[in-house]
Amino acid sequence: MRRLYRIYYNTYIDSVHERVKRELEARYGSKIIDHKSNVNPEFRFIELLLDKPGFEDEIRDLIKNIAETMYVKVEWIDTTR
Repeated sequence: MRRLYRIYYNTYIDSVHERVKRELEARYGSKIIDHKSNVNPEFRFIELLLDKPGFEDEIRDLIKNIAETMYVKVEWIDTTR
């Protein structure tokens, strides 16, 4: 069973990506799964393991502020049904 947020965004800077992961872990107290792209290294795809829906806008705004990017997609996924 998985309930999580899937988060997609772009950044060329690895330190920015690490900061995004640290901030999400600190704010939500949850594990992050980082998926690396071998084709486009600037494309970032992470999963935030969190059982509660409704944080999409908050997560999107946090990442936009840290990564200084306009493209951030956040999806709530519930595969338990």
